[in-house]
Formats: sequence, C-alpha cells, structure tokens
Amino acid sequence: MCPSEIGIVMLDNEIPRVVGDVGNPASFPFPVSLAVCEGARTDQVLEHAAEGLLPAITETAQSLVNEGALGLSTCCGFLAIHQQELAASLPVPVATSSLLQVPLVLQLLQPHQSIGIMTANGSTLTSTHLGAVGIDTHLQQRVKVIGIEHTAHLYGVLTSNGAKLDQSVAQAEVVGVAKQAVETNPDIGAFVLECTNLPPYSEAIKESTGRPVWDAISLIRWLQLGVTGSQPE
Repeated sequence: MCPSEIGIVMLDNEIPRVVGDVGNPASFPFPVSLAVCEGARTDQVLEHAAEGLLPAITETAQSLVNEGALGLSTCCGFLAIHQQELAASLPVPVATSSLLQVPLVLQLLQPHQSIGIMTANGSTLTSTHLGAVGIDTHLQQRVKVIGIEHTAHLYGVLTSNGAKLDQSVAQAEVVGVAKQAVETNPDIGAFVLECTNLPPYSEAIKESTGRPVWDAISLIRWLQLGVTGSQPE
C-alpha cells in the first residue's frame, strides 16, 4: 500500500468499480489508498446496521493512517452509523458517509425545500444512520429517502459478488428513480447520494431533474482539500 492523502475503508465484496465509484482510485485527482475490511459483507452493513463490525473497521482505518493517510472515508454510506465512534478513536479526520453533507446542503435551500437522499436501500437506512451524522429529528422532516432497491439491474449488481454491470442500464434506472422522486415530491431542491456506487450517475441525475447533486466524491474532495490545504494539480 502506497502512502496517500485519503484512505478509504472498503467492504469485503467484489462488485464493479467504474470510474466515478469511490472504490476506483481513478475517480480522484489525488492519491488514495484502499484497504478491505475483512468480513465486512454488504448484507451485514446494509441490512444489519454494520452490527459487530466497528472493531474491524477501526483496525482497517488505523492501518491506512499508519501508511500515511491524512483523512479517512469509506466505500459505503451506511457506515454513517459509526461516524461518531470512528471520529473519536482515530487520529485524523473521518468522513464515513456522503450523508454528512445533508445538514450543510439544507442550509443552501429555501425553508420549504427538502433533500432527496438516494440510497442503496431505502428500507434499511434508518433515523439512527441519519442522526449519527447530524441529521437530527428536526432536519429529518426535510429529507426524502429514495431507495434503489427495486431496480431490476443495479441493486442486484451491488449486492451480488461478481455480477456484471451494464452502465447504460444502471444509469437509466437511477435517472428514472430520481425523476419519479421529483415528480412525487416537487419540493426536493437537491439530491445527496448516499450510495458510493452512484456518483458515476450524478451528472445524469442533475441534467434530468434540474437539481444540484452532492455525493461521496464531492465529500472526499472536500475532505482532501481540508487536510492537505491544496488543490490537486
């Protein structure tokens, strides 16, 4: 593992990581290091609130710090549930989840507007996850959780090791979910994408809905700027 500016804790899975995905180093214009947290399965994180995984995640994150990482993130926004514990125990800034951006983005919108949180699984992203990153019960009233768990192609790819990704199909599915969300909830003024596999489709969501989009890539780029004090060349 090479020294890097940002270390990213990866889940123990095998899914496609195209450019734009947090798990692909080519998604960033600065050095990142990836370390797999052994035993951190997708289903354990998405469906069981990452129960029992905090010690292993902490150890993996510390290994990245030992290799020179100046800041830490993860490859799954559901690890927001451990944001406070990880930030308290690790010696560098920790940004587990793109959901950290939600309170800030709400400050940018008109009072009647809400944020659409696009997530891998809307049925298992709970108020506990949201509260752990500062989205308190008051702010949760201005949040619409929009899951992609019913997509015919993409969700299966993200939850099944070794499945092949058709990016054009995945993009069409994600855009369709976003457009339906805006039609159903016209008060949505912006999107924040929880899932770290969704940033490849951020631009398409923005173009199709006319709403600004923040995601895990925007979070990690912000983190990098803060810990290094310099823009990547």
